[in-house]
Amino acid sequence: MPKKKHKHAFRKATDRLESEGRRQCALLYGSTAIALNRYWKKGKDAIVRLFDVSGEIWHECASTNLRSMVEMCETETGIEVQCGNGKTWRDLPYMNGSLQTARMTEGQWIYMRQQQIKWIAPQVMACIMIALHRKYGFGFDRLSRIYGQIQEIEAEFQDDDAKIRDYCRKELMIDIYDVFTRPREVKEVV
Repeated sequence: MPKKKHKHAFRKATDRLESEGRRQCALLYGSTAIALNRYWKKGKDAIVRLFDVSGEIWHECASTNLRSMVEMCETETGIEVQCGNGKTWRDLPYMNGSLQTARMTEGQWIYMRQQQIKWIAPQVMACIMIALHRKYGFGFDRLSRIYGQIQEIEAEFQDDDAKIRDYCRKELMIDIYDVFTRPREVKEVV
């Protein structure tokens, strides 16, 4: 009987992580779309192309467990994205590729999933920053500026992902869920 209990706990922890991931993606991609349109005068096509690049970057990072998105962001842009608790990706084994999941106890695995929830938004933001850097050549100053603009938009919409998605659909003609859920042709990373 204990195995069934652990299986339920694993599923619950994974479900929470996936649900928060969808919410944070909608919130951050939507806020980014609004910021790009409002402050940088980017249109729908340019925004969607940027998000396509971010999808490629996400797959690039996911192709190996030897690095994290926040590590990639810091390496490429010089910006260290944090989650606000004073820890960096270097402090956390599950954020820097040094974790040996095969050796984890069930409790450790569930705890890791719970902690990863805190890092969803920083990872998504790091991915967007890398995409801005690669696609539009944003450097440190412009990335810092748009990061602040994204935070202003999140505050304006009171971190309500549904309101942001609705605004993007009506005003920008962008379905935010479609942006990060549609299948992409993934280029092989060498």
